[in-house]
Amino acid sequence: MRSPFTTPQGQNQLPHPKPTNTLFQNTNNHTAQFLYEPTSVLDLRRSPSPVLGNNNSDSVNNFTAISGISDDTSLPWDDHVALPQPPHHLHPQNFLSEDWDSMMLNLSEKDDSTPLHFNPPPPLPPPFLLNENFNNFSTETFQNLELEFDCSQLDQLIRAATFVESNDLHSAQVILSRLNQHLHCPFGKPLQRACFYFKEALQFFLTHESRDNNYHHHHLSPLQVVQKIKSYKSFSEISPITMFASFTANQALLEALDGTLYIHVVDFEIGIGGQWASFMQEIANKAKSRNVLASSLRITAVVPEESSMEAGLIRENLQQFAQEVGIQFQLEFIMFNSFDDLMFNSIRFVNGESIAVNLSPAIFRCLKTSESIAGFLRFLRRISPRITVFIDGEGCRESRGTSFRKNFINGLEFYSTLFEALDAANNGDVELVRRIERFLLKPKIFANVSSAGNCILPWRELFSSVGMIPVQFSEFTDSQAEWLVRRAQVRGFHVEKRHGSMLLCWHERELVSTSAWRC
Repeated sequence: MRSPFTTPQGQNQLPHPKPTNTLFQNTNNHTAQFLYEPTSVLDLRRSPSPVLGNNNSDSVNNFTAISGISDDTSLPWDDHVALPQPPHHLHPQNFLSEDWDSMMLNLSEKDDSTPLHFNPPPPLPPPFLLNENFNNFSTETFQNLELEFDCSQLDQLIRAATFVESNDLHSAQVILSRLNQHLHCPFGKPLQRACFYFKEALQFFLTHESRDNNYHHHHLSPLQVVQKIKSYKSFSEISPITMFASFTANQALLEALDGTLYIHVVDFEIGIGGQWASFMQEIANKAKSRNVLASSLRITAVVPEESSMEAGLIRENLQQFAQEVGIQFQLEFIMFNSFDDLMFNSIRFVNGESIAVNLSPAIFRCLKTSESIAGFLRFLRRISPRITVFIDGEGCRESRGTSFRKNFINGLEFYSTLFEALDAANNGDVELVRRIERFLLKPKIFANVSSAGNCILPWRELFSSVGMIPVQFSEFTDSQAEWLVRRAQVRGFHVEKRHGSMLLCWHERELVSTSAWRC
């Protein structure tokens, strides 16, 4: 399938294309070209909010500014310094085995679901289903959509979140129905697209029977699973975000578990398992260089019941990869419908194993209450892992706000920044970006909104409250993380170390934070 927004012939030959103020330009016999234009999240918010009033200190005017963005997107080392080859486990292909391709093809052939079609939304539509074919939208339509978006729509969206917080659901619905006339498809600049998805997520949150409904808790069709995996692979290829998170977490695990023969990882955020291919590759490389027996790896992945189809693909892919690199490997899945203490008792532990735990903010969405969080922390203390790694790729900033509205704004700010970074890393393939947003990032946004009312302590305080101590990252991890970002050759990404955490930032706004802890 082709996007109508393809790049004209010859334009990719320019060594350092300069951003322009026009996103799409018509040529005589060519379709429009997408050019990245770094955009501050403050671009549409130059005046005080006319909707929220002065008493709202966390209004849109307090979004973090992204400044200092040069028009020159080239990097100083591009043409003068040859980048060194990475260690073998840092190559992108080691994060996702090529075996996925054949499995995705088989899965696609089994899918008998009805193709998705785009229809104009009704006044109060369900979440937008984006047609993979963008030919229904002309360049002129796209430009008109951009012109229609302004500060007032952003203010109205946040006002709707304010009504949800005050339980005035009718007023929230009225605002959302009004916004549907302006934010009716995920096109435009990063902030506009983020507003669309957050509008859809808020609508989903309101129109379902239970407001505790988790967007993740629904079955994906085989076609949707394939699209999710493809989107993950594409995201990993064009952006350093995924590789940075996987590398920093894996390196902390490898250093803490070095020399152990039996490794057991309890993973509460396995995703599609790409992190563990790299981990196994490094275990095999170390054993070969030392001429010793490679450590065996057992992973217990805790996943929702709705992920059973993905679980089967993950197991098959990782088992085949383990055979190729010569690692004794076992993967067990614990499927849960509700996250509670009884589920923890299902995890099997074996004497002599070195235990590690892999976490993300998703764990707190599942736990929800302070009692369940306390139970989980007691579980961590009881199993006493040699190391616990926490990967925050959702902009939690080590804390959650004190209200639904504040958490909603924080999420909107984070994802508009993430969309901006994605546009910068992408080479003008609009369809690719939209696919990543739809199949990979949209579910995260919906989950973010559905849990915006869960106000909990900062995760750093939670870990410290049970006696867990942060583990400092090694100089090797620091230098290799810097190398990964430099290899991406996209101006705006940089690495920071803050409070013992390794951060990947986009113009001062953190996108990923990795920390390591021990009991």
